[in-house]
Amino acid sequence: MIWSLSAAKTFKKCQRQWYFKNCLSDARAKDSRRHEAYLLSKLQSISAWRGSIVDAVISNVIVPAINKRNNISLKQVQKIAMEQFDKQLAFACQHPLHLPGLQPTKVGDEFAVFHCMEYGGNILEEEIEIARKEVKQALANLFEMSNIWIELKAAEYIITQRTLTFPYTEQIIRAVPDLIAFFKSKPPLIVDWKVHSLGVYRASKQLGIYALALLRCNPHKDFPKSLKQWQEIDIRVLEVQLLTNQIRQYTLDDYRISEIETYMGESITEMQLLVQNVKKKAMLDPLEFLAAQSPETCQRCNYQSLCWCEE
Repeated sequence: MIWSLSAAKTFKKCQRQWYFKNCLSDARAKDSRRHEAYLLSKLQSISAWRGSIVDAVISNVIVPAINKRNNISLKQVQKIAMEQFDKQLAFACQHPLHLPGLQPTKVGDEFAVFHCMEYGGNILEEEIEIARKEVKQALANLFEMSNIWIELKAAEYIITQRTLTFPYTEQIIRAVPDLIAFFKSKPPLIVDWKVHSLGVYRASKQLGIYALALLRCNPHKDFPKSLKQWQEIDIRVLEVQLLTNQIRQYTLDDYRISEIETYMGESITEMQLLVQNVKKKAMLDPLEFLAAQSPETCQRCNYQSLCWCEE
C-alpha cells in the first residue's frame, strides 16, 4: 500500500472516496469501472484548477529560467499562464470526459476537466474571471517576494514536482514537494506553494513529511552528494501563500518528527485494518467503506456517480 498525506485526509473524510481514488482508480485498467474512476479522479474545482495553472507555470517556466540563470519577466510569465489558462478552459468546456478512448496523458498540457461540468453542467463565467485575475495576482505576488527570489537564485539547482518515496512500517510513503532547492553550503530548502484566498490552513505536517521523504528516499540521480551531510532537522521548509502574501517557515525537531511518524503509523494502521491486506483491493465492496457524514464532502466529491450507483 502506498500512503500519502492527501490519502490520509481523504480516508478520514470519507473512506469510500478513498477507496475509489486509491484502490479502484487505474489509468491502465481495461475494466471500464476502474478506468471511469481514473477519469473521475481528474475532475477539479475551478479554484483547484487555478492553483494547478500557477504550479505548472512555476515548475515549467520560472524554475527552468532560474536554473539556466536566465532572466524572465512577470509580463512573460503572466502571458504564458493566460495562454495555458485559455487552452485548458477551451478543452474543459467541451467536457470530453466520457469520450471513448480519452487518455489524459496523450492530450498533454491542454487537459482539464471540471467538477461543475460533470455534476452541474455549466461553468459560471464570474468564477472563471475571478480565477483568471487570481492566477495573475498570485504570479505578481511571487515576483514581489524578494526573500524567495534571493533564495532561489542562490541555489545551485532546483527541482520541482519530484516524487519521493520511502518505506515506513512495511508500507511506502509517497510525497511530491512543489519545489526543492539545493545549495552548495547550506541545507536544502523545500517550498510548498499555496493559492488560497484565505490561507487559513497551515501546511506544517505536509512540509515535515516532505523533509523526511527528502532524506529517507533513495536519492535521485541528480541529487547532490552533499545531501548526506544533513539531518532531517536541518531541512528548511517554507509554506508560501501566493494570494495572501504570507510566508510561513516551519522547523523540525525530534518531537515534531516523532509526532509526524505517529500520525503516519496510526493512519496506515486504520487503512490496513479496513482492507485486511487484500491483494486485489479493487475487488473490495465499496459499501464496506464508511461514507462521508458531511453533505459538503459529498457535493465536492469526484466519485458521486460511482458512489450512488453502489447504493
